[in-house]
Amino acid sequence: MKFTLTEAQKASYFRNGYLVVEGLVSDDLIERLKHQSELIGDNKVDHVPNSSTQAEPNIDIKLCSEKNLTLRKLYDIAVYDQIFWKHVINEKIVDIVSQLLETSDIKLYGDQLFMKNPEVGSEIYWHQDSASWKDIFPKDLITAWTALDNSTLENGCLKFIPGSHRFGTLGLDCDSREKKMEKFLPLLNFKQWKIQDIELTPGSVSFHHSLLVHGSGKNLSFKRRRGYAAHYMRALSWKDDRITDAPIMPKFCQVRGKSYENCV
Repeated sequence: MKFTLTEAQKASYFRNGYLVVEGLVSDDLIERLKHQSELIGDNKVDHVPNSSTQAEPNIDIKLCSEKNLTLRKLYDIAVYDQIFWKHVINEKIVDIVSQLLETSDIKLYGDQLFMKNPEVGSEIYWHQDSASWKDIFPKDLITAWTALDNSTLENGCLKFIPGSHRFGTLGLDCDSREKKMEKFLPLLNFKQWKIQDIELTPGSVSFHHSLLVHGSGKNLSFKRRRGYAAHYMRALSWKDDRITDAPIMPKFCQVRGKSYENCV
């Protein structure tokens, strides 16, 4: 049975650039993802390459008893791992993405599992995803960010600036994240541009536009804050190969519907 958004939910997404759907993924499926992330993070599976792991900066790996606790994130894992791929094609999630992208022809751009480990999970500075994914057009991708643990202010939940997806891309391509945001950040928490903290329970999913300004704080707690982000785009999107400083991605896999010639 199709998961159908209300007109109010769709209007909220188009106005604010994000939408939270609570309890979308079952506890059982969340536990499977958590277990598999442990195996991948500890190099206990052969099918996901070590190149899909990234360590936290400024951490002494030798002082940690578990490799998982040293990781900043896992990425590009769904193309290798069936458990994460099954989550990517979860019908309820894709139903929502389909309604927000207004198409049934959808591909996966990529995926990331942010580990945000206790006390060492680092801040993610304010940014727009499409500022990095600069070779994909239109700049209208959607991230489905699924909470695997409770995500709170203390352990570094997502933070959004509602409506900021309507700004277009901020700054110049060559600018750092800090430089891109320097004109905008002084305006935060004025009447119009207020920071929205996105606290989530396990199984809840936050959907956000690829131009929405967002970030997350440090994990100051003793608890983990894992979140799995799957990035979706229309199959009719195109990749501009003249842009050479965008991320090198795996093959774009079909999530639903059909592919198109000369498109992603």
